[in-house]
Amino acid sequence: MSKRIVKILSLILIMAMAFNIAGCNKVEEFFDLGSSHGSRRDRDDDDDDEPEETEETEPAETEPTETDPAVVTVSDELTYPDHVPTYDEIHPAHAHGNVSGQEASDLLDEIEHDILVDVISSSYVDAVILFEDYESFGVTFEDDEIGWGEVLSDTDESIEENNELLEQLYSIDPDSLDTQDRIFYDKILYDAELSAYALQYTAFDYYESALKSLTGPQTQVLFVLEVIDFSSVEDAENYILLLRDLDRYFDDLCAFEEERAAYGYVNSDNVYEAVAVTFDNLVAQSEDCFLYDSFRDRLDHIDGLSDQEREALIEEHDQVMHDIVFPEFEECADRMRALKCGAPAVGVSSYPGGDAYYAYIYATQTNSGRSIEESLAQLEAYTDSVMGTMMSVAYSGDTTWMDEYLDHDYSMGDTQDNLDYLYETVQQDFPAIPAHDYHLLTVPEVFADDFSPAAFLGYHLDNFDSNIIVTNEASISNVFGVTCAHEGYAGHMYESVYHRCFEHPYMYIAASIGYTEGWATYVENYAFKYYSTTAASQVVRVEHELNALLFARFDIGINYQGWDLQDCADWAADFLGTPLPADSFQEMADLLLSDPGYGVKYGMGYIYTGMIISQLHQDFPDASEIDIHTAYLDAEAGTYEQILENAEQFLADGDLYTPVSNWGDEFEGGAVVTSGSSDSSGGGLIGH
Repeated sequence: MSKRIVKILSLILIMAMAFNIAGCNKVEEFFDLGSSHGSRRDRDDDDDDEPEETEETEPAETEPTETDPAVVTVSDELTYPDHVPTYDEIHPAHAHGNVSGQEASDLLDEIEHDILVDVISSSYVDAVILFEDYESFGVTFEDDEIGWGEVLSDTDESIEENNELLEQLYSIDPDSLDTQDRIFYDKILYDAELSAYALQYTAFDYYESALKSLTGPQTQVLFVLEVIDFSSVEDAENYILLLRDLDRYFDDLCAFEEERAAYGYVNSDNVYEAVAVTFDNLVAQSEDCFLYDSFRDRLDHIDGLSDQEREALIEEHDQVMHDIVFPEFEECADRMRALKCGAPAVGVSSYPGGDAYYAYIYATQTNSGRSIEESLAQLEAYTDSVMGTMMSVAYSGDTTWMDEYLDHDYSMGDTQDNLDYLYETVQQDFPAIPAHDYHLLTVPEVFADDFSPAAFLGYHLDNFDSNIIVTNEASISNVFGVTCAHEGYAGHMYESVYHRCFEHPYMYIAASIGYTEGWATYVENYAFKYYSTTAASQVVRVEHELNALLFARFDIGINYQGWDLQDCADWAADFLGTPLPADSFQEMADLLLSDPGYGVKYGMGYIYTGMIISQLHQDFPDASEIDIHTAYLDAEAGTYEQILENAEQFLADGDLYTPVSNWGDEFEGGAVVTSGSSDSSGGGLIGH
């Protein structure tokens, strides 16, 4: 029985969004187009586990490749696509079903409930991160089920379950649904059809590493553990079981990397070393990890805990951390370095069927139905337009902006200062969100060199108060204010809280990363006006746009068009009008080679978001900024084509959503807490 590295519906419910640390990407580090800006990154979590023996399957109609150390040859144990699919192949036309009205709505509720139960029950950590009250779904865990989940699934079973889902969806008449149900229906159908396509090809499991230097589970494991709260002794005991299970979980991830290499999908030495360093950084926390103190603080929230019970739990926790957790991280670093073999760095398009895989990744990452070729034309046209804006300022004859440009500081102070300022200021342009709270966390010093200036973590999506913004004091830049806009108001945190109001939790759990990053990048650039409206700020904003756009261009070039470092340098020289050494693109290429689609989720997500909002302004010139942004957000995380259609309908009908409360209701803000320690006097991760 063949095994897959993705569970049923994990292609639909991208669990990275459940405990994703949505931060700023690495764009600015690679394209220093002017002033010194903070880096941006995003983190995803992959559902991967130990590979089991596979049965041989017949390969698709793919011509064997020549033996070449830079290209993985076709294996008769895997199946591959033989061409890049069209939109219609993945999303075939079909007649509407005859289940309608309330019966159809009830069926959709049943489908959603079953999906959420499947996700929640797949692992204890998924359950406690996703929902504060996961037991309301009827899910419970025995002691031997407390862990990070068995993330490998049976291919045949996955296909069968996905086909059953599609059969249910095709039985529905979507024209009979109300607006919210119709948006949900369109989204889940789109996702299920993408899953049906991907599940055909077992080679899809091996094109990418599970352990990535920026977005792998090891990069966020400590922060995931930090947000798990205790209200009983059982909670604390389950937490320790989670720590014990890290040994098995990361063994399985390493075993997958070793199996992947055995098939010939080998990363460059640079990539393996970068991953190993992330484990080194974890090991460096072994003696003073913030989890030691926060575990003790969380025990304070357990009513009736005796001193004896407390000391026993602390002793067991510290023993597991020292004897199991950190030794496992050290072992992982060794196993990653052992995979180094001098392999060349190649994009996924160099693998058999890799161009089709990248097209699939592109669809999931960008949330668009457009082909890569169509999108590339839009990307290059928009990039030229943005560069033209910069040149118009540079050659305007007015140089008074240069002083501010060379010494700008678009920030109101620290994280709290900026969030307080933005919370008040964005109210003129963005719709109200429910009363909520958030916590601030400072990145431990050992991670400072490899962490973004700030990041957002949303959890307990049935609770408006479960929000964390992580700040890296070592990377705060002179545009820190707009970074706080990206992560806070009206970026990731704002959007997350807004959409928790809506009827179908699937929509914000399964939102495409391109949707969330596209919105946050749009907000980041929009927020420049809150700090400065001068020509200098316009130039800095354009630099920000170009950085994201160029990263997307090189992502497509490397992973879809087969570019090497010299190709990148040649394109950049032509675009920027100045030669650049090929090796200056090495770090960028290593990231994109190990994480295909990383660049497009920002660049293309930003373009599509901006295009929709511009189109809405054009079609509804009398609509206010609040109306336009409300319509966009109300359309939720469908494809960008669906978002535009739904947003236009909302504006035409005047049917805009009003959240459960208004700006300012019961809002108290958050408190800064350093290096993961907690000074909280109430329940939860960090003090209010």
